[in-house]
Amino acid sequence: MSSTRFDIIVVGAGIAGLTSALALQGDGARVAVLDRHRAGTEASWAGGGILCPLYAWRYPQPVLDLAAEGMRRYPELLASLESPVDPERWVTGMEILDPVGAGESAATISATLDSVGIAHEWRNRNAKGNSGNAPALWLPEVANVRNPYLIDALIDTLPSRGIELFEHRAAEGLLYEEGRVVGVATRKGEMHAARVVVTAGAWSEALVPGLPAGSLFPVRGQMLRLEPRPENGLDRILMDEGVYVIPRRDGSVVVGSTVEHAGFDKSVDEATQECLHDKACRLWPRLTGARITHRWAGLRPGSVDEIPLLGAHPEIENLWVNTGGFRNGLAMAPATANLLADRMAGRPTAIDPTPYRLERLIGG
Repeated sequence: MSSTRFDIIVVGAGIAGLTSALALQGDGARVAVLDRHRAGTEASWAGGGILCPLYAWRYPQPVLDLAAEGMRRYPELLASLESPVDPERWVTGMEILDPVGAGESAATISATLDSVGIAHEWRNRNAKGNSGNAPALWLPEVANVRNPYLIDALIDTLPSRGIELFEHRAAEGLLYEEGRVVGVATRKGEMHAARVVVTAGAWSEALVPGLPAGSLFPVRGQMLRLEPRPENGLDRILMDEGVYVIPRRDGSVVVGSTVEHAGFDKSVDEATQECLHDKACRLWPRLTGARITHRWAGLRPGSVDEIPLLGAHPEIENLWVNTGGFRNGLAMAPATANLLADRMAGRPTAIDPTPYRLERLIGG
């Protein structure tokens, strides 16, 4: 039974939890991070690693604000990590072949991207050898990371910062005294802290009292990876009809992803995988015949209004939340971590925290 007391316990060791822990430790706090399995093996591991929202102009403005800030902060975050593992951030750019949807125009898309400083230009699809007359959108500054490597580098950095990681230690509930949280109950005993931060992704709702049922939920995304083939020659992210193709430095290609409301089921199905593969080969015909080496699915944390939950619980003292990043949790992570740390320290924030407050769903 643990009797150790921490300043802050972070519940969930995905990208949100690990970056939050590092940001909070930077203020001098003694931080512990708990995870029910191995750190970083849920949505943070399973995603494609694109550091930009997909079809960014279709998200609520608060999501776009956080994601754009996260994009700007990534080089600083990666430079601060103390690990032999290279997260392989690669500025490939991203070309979206079907940017203009119903009710949209190139002008409104450009205005939205300009508002958050995302560089872009319009291209003639025919000039790129693609069919159709509609323009493609080129985002030259978009990078991707090898997200499992990023998670490893973050984990490697924890010990040097004095952050304790407790894997395979699920939070079974929170501990309370007189209306304030004082720690976390686990099967291996109680762990006490002055403050608790819930960063448990799709599993967060059960740990945040007062949230209406369905406020947070898992959204399955199926993915696949094609064998390393340097001759594939793909040097940029391609996207069309909701499917993206991401090149890795070793020549492999990652393809994703679906948006499925299937509960906590992480299985993959043959029909969906075939559909992803077929679309990828149409996007980049050189992939035809390449061997599929991995198939998987992850559960991203969706929120009822598509906006992350980030801030203090309005009714329970010392309880904080950072979750609900959905498809953009990785891109937003440096920004959400810094916004959380600034809020908890009472500092002015770079981004208006109001849209992310829990009060919009709890009490009011």
